[in-house]
Amino acid sequence: MRLRFAAVCAGAALALGACAVIPTTGAVNEGSGEVEGAEPLVPFAEGPQMDDSVNAIVSGFIEATAAGFASDFTVAREYLTVPARAEWDPLAQVTVFDSGALTQDYDEAAGLVTYSVPVAARLDDAGRMVEAQAGTQAQLEFEVERSVANQWRIGGLDNGSLVAEATFNQVFLPVTLVFASADGTTVVPEQRWLPQANIATWAASELVAGPSPWLANAVTTGFPAGSALAVDSVVVTDGVAKVQLAAQSAGTAEERVLAEQQLRLTLTALPGVREVDVTVGGVPLTTDPQNTLSREPVPASVAALFIDGRLGLWDGEEVRVVPDQVGALPEGANNLATSYDGTRTAFRVGSTSIVASDALAGGIDSLVVPADAGEPQGIMEVTTLVEGSSLVPPGFDRYGFVWTAEANEPESVIAVSADGVETALDARWLAGRTVEQVVPSRDGARLVVVSQSGAQTVVEVAEVVRSESGEPLSVGEPMQVGANIGTVTDAIWVDDLSVALLGAAEGSDSVPLWIVSVGGRTTEDLAVADAVAISARHGDRSITLVAADGTVRERAGTAWSTIASGIDDLAYAG
Repeated sequence: MRLRFAAVCAGAALALGACAVIPTTGAVNEGSGEVEGAEPLVPFAEGPQMDDSVNAIVSGFIEATAAGFASDFTVAREYLTVPARAEWDPLAQVTVFDSGALTQDYDEAAGLVTYSVPVAARLDDAGRMVEAQAGTQAQLEFEVERSVANQWRIGGLDNGSLVAEATFNQVFLPVTLVFASADGTTVVPEQRWLPQANIATWAASELVAGPSPWLANAVTTGFPAGSALAVDSVVVTDGVAKVQLAAQSAGTAEERVLAEQQLRLTLTALPGVREVDVTVGGVPLTTDPQNTLSREPVPASVAALFIDGRLGLWDGEEVRVVPDQVGALPEGANNLATSYDGTRTAFRVGSTSIVASDALAGGIDSLVVPADAGEPQGIMEVTTLVEGSSLVPPGFDRYGFVWTAEANEPESVIAVSADGVETALDARWLAGRTVEQVVPSRDGARLVVVSQSGAQTVVEVAEVVRSESGEPLSVGEPMQVGANIGTVTDAIWVDDLSVALLGAAEGSDSVPLWIVSVGGRTTEDLAVADAVAISARHGDRSITLVAADGTVRERAGTAWSTIASGIDDLAYAG
């Protein structure tokens, strides 16, 4: 990781070596109700022992390295020769392995110890995580030699660290760095994984350094180029994090306001931090802290739907449909999408057209209950947005643009404005693939693309570069997310950092439902076997399933409970 300092975990040894005693006498006092963040559990590190074997030296080094993330890797370096101590960079890369058993091979003649490592994930020097596909193996080599006092030591090794997954979850924490959308109104998050010891310092340093290259052109930050911490330490006292910035970190008045918000929103999400005090040369970064950033829009509780060949709305309790005079859906209507303001819908007709309608602009009060509806009077009026040979389902962004792409041999993704202007955005990195889903994030700065490359499902997130008015200008090179994903039939954003992917039945009693954390890990749940579509408001607990038989289900603990029936498709905004 780019920050170079000793991440000392004060009091860790005491925490491991003593137990608190619960008093049994004395007065009962009322607490404050506030709980400070707990100190991270620090793995025990023990240095090499006299006459340790080669295997003991290498395995001891690996164990001590994990503990080094809560200290300065001093113990781990004791296992190295003097030259290797100076050259080894433990923070260049972190390899997380997903089982307790490592396969070791010692070539005595060559003085080489080789480990075969089952890889779960890797982190780079800025805490960016890439998950590994199942079965991924890494070969790590350690050159061993006799050193001072004829003791075995490691004389050659690659930069980086090896950490067991269980230990990784104890010493690292997912941190959301806060940036702003191009128009300066909306939070755009980026997730990193940083050592828990001195987590506020790590987080502040990475935030000031700026967004990752894959996201940089889609967001704005209040920190000018060359910004840095004045001292490599953010001290947290009584819940207040004190951040001292270098002089070059203070930009324009507008940038200072944004920078203060970014630090406040990023650091107050950490354990034990309630307030942030930001200074430049001892002077407050801004004398007038403001709240100009808002979180991504959350879909309203009313969802659009298809039912009995009509367009309608559902408020969670009652279904209503468009009046007879509006007309029926075009034949072959499928894959419904709804704008964030609730005034427009878009859907496919067959697979060759994306159309839009404002028939729901009057809201639920302009509609009728199905029992009062007669025969639709003809086919409803729609506006054709895009025509193609095989288009993927549409999706709305918060600016009102509708997104789609050609499924076969695509060279671009397509965004259509509310007034019908179509823009093809170069995405030649999709060449040779079949695109299945194109879904804009709720903040409008990112796009998740699900595609098929041969037999492999590829899930990627790319930046969307926009003008300050929100017009899409380009789509950047993508970052691959998720691992071990099978066939995907539907995809949605469930919050600002998570994407839900619905799998295919393939003859089983249930289908997989993957939740992919952008910059984090993938978890797998199960949906009902005949689920054909998903939607959500906020968070994976809000996911709604539509089944092939027309039933709508929502989560009920670990199961799915039926909440409506007779519905062909349902979509919250997005």
